Amino acid sequence: MARTNVMKSNKGRILFIEDEHNLVDMYHDYFLQNGYDFLSAANIEEALAVTEFEQPDAVLLDIIIPKEEDGWINMIAEQGYDYLAAVKKNPKTKAVPIVVFTNLDTEKDREKCEQMGAAAYIFKREIEPRKLLATVAEIIKKDREKKKLFQANGT
Repeated sequence: MARTNVMKSNKGRILFIEDEHNLVDMYHDYFLQNGYDFLSAANIEEALAVTEFEQPDAVLLDIIIPKEEDGWINMIAEQGYDYLAAVKKNPKTKAVPIVVFTNLDTEKDREKCEQMGAAAYIFKREIEPRKLLATVAEIIKKDREKKKLFQANGT
């Protein structure tokens, strides 16, 4: 079940797609304390539904999300790629900025995410919460500026 809050923050609404509950709890508290709305999902199906319904200002996406396959759990399933592809194909969600936030640390993974439309790629073990928050805040700011420009130009 997705963790949500009913507020509508002016700073932004973040969707965190992550299966590690300790990280969800930590970032939930951190983003809320810093004035952001926080939503979370632990599986891709739920994440896609929340993305379309809630229209978050930014998504933090883990690539490795466990998946049930033929009665067993594949703990290293790379479902984040499936989510990223589905969001970018959907006209209702394709503009949502996605920050890949993962432990995959290869240039190949980074390039793949960038080619698929990710706004940023962050290696989990190399960032502290305040820097992650600053990155997300900057992405939201740029996205809002772009939307204002499009509205001003009538597009």
